[in-house]
Amino acid sequence: MNLKKTTILITGVLAMTMSAGVAYALPATNATPPTTGIVSTDKVGDKAKVHHRRNCGVSFAKILEMDPKLLEQELKSGKTLAQIAVAKGITADILTQKIKAEFDKNINDAVTNGKLSNEKATELKAKTSEKAANLVNKSLTGPRGDVGKRNEFKAVRQQISAFLGVEETQLKDKLKSGMSLVEIAKEKGIEKNALISKVQSIMKADLDQALKSKKITADEATQIESKLPQMIERMVNHVNAPK
Repeated sequence: MNLKKTTILITGVLAMTMSAGVAYALPATNATPPTTGIVSTDKVGDKAKVHHRRNCGVSFAKILEMDPKLLEQELKSGKTLAQIAVAKGITADILTQKIKAEFDKNINDAVTNGKLSNEKATELKAKTSEKAANLVNKSLTGPRGDVGKRNEFKAVRQQISAFLGVEETQLKDKLKSGMSLVEIAKEKGIEKNALISKVQSIMKADLDQALKSKKITADEATQIESKLPQMIERMVNHVNAPK
């Protein structure tokens, strides 16, 4: 998982926490074959990202010698890439090696195209074996799939709503009206620092669980945690345009 992509995801989802939900720091594991995420940049537009995602899905399908749509259906059923590969006579080890090679190729291409420095490429390549192994053995549905995300978003909303002493629907309405979380907390006699501390504890608990479940590496967890304070600061002060 690319750290830049991770921080973008954190920022986006933190904002979404208050209008729709919250989870973070994990690969975008929906039913579509996953992206490598290695050379994503902030300048890549939505269409380019979708194109990149499709290309990666096609690449994984090619490795497995199957139709991309069929692969998507298999992943939706809850199977891992390793399970799909074994059914086609490809061992998990061979699949991992091939996906690692695909990751490394993307990195090399990024260097050739001037999108990545040699130093950064070396750093990323040192982690591709672990990333490939995690990818092939992880279900792309389940707790971090679409339903899981909705449930997690709801759980976090409930925790924040409970802390503020308001119903979830009331919280959403207040945010839509243009109030920030800090302002809502102030109405309830809750200081900004207490609000930030509570949100950070929620996010930290989720991060610890992600690490425990091997959804992210220890290095990624450390980097993500270091960015949480500034992101949460922006989140609690964020004001939506009144609707």
